[in-house]
Amino acid sequence: MFRSIFCAVRNLRTFTVPYYKASIITKNVKSLCTYNNLQVTPKLQSFSNGSLSSNPQILALTNNIVVPIRTVTKFSLKKGKRKTVKAVTRRFFRLHWGGWIRPKVGRKKRLWKKSSAQKRRLRQHVLCNSTQSTLLDKMVTKFWKRPKYYVDDPYSPYHTREEFYITRRKPIVRN
Repeated sequence: MFRSIFCAVRNLRTFTVPYYKASIITKNVKSLCTYNNLQVTPKLQSFSNGSLSSNPQILALTNNIVVPIRTVTKFSLKKGKRKTVKAVTRRFFRLHWGGWIRPKVGRKKRLWKKSSAQKRRLRQHVLCNSTQSTLLDKMVTKFWKRPKYYVDDPYSPYHTREEFYITRRKPIVRN
């Protein structure tokens, strides 16, 4: 019980130190030596005169934080249309029957230490499951869902899926 109270008090001590010296403490929260070595001025700055959201130094820190976002733009600012997530079109390929494929992860990384069999396996593609395909379909516009025909397409044998009854185009001929 005393150990948990001591940990809670030790974690609260950073709020009594001015915020511009907080980075020194947070680097090594576990040890008490960082707090003892810190030169604290007797006049402590209080946060009661304003909130942290109005502090210019805190605002400058939050402006530098980059958060990766791959969400769909449902309404663009210029025309009000839905937009495609470009990361999907770069990383995945849609087959004509609605499935999505992608290359294996790490196919270009550290090739010097991989065996030839592993390199061959990495050159193969992976088929996305139905949940992933549905999600990817939501992230692209109808332009990317239409079939695209290329000269000497290496994926041409995979564009048809005749063995599955839902995606089958030709009728089953029984003898």
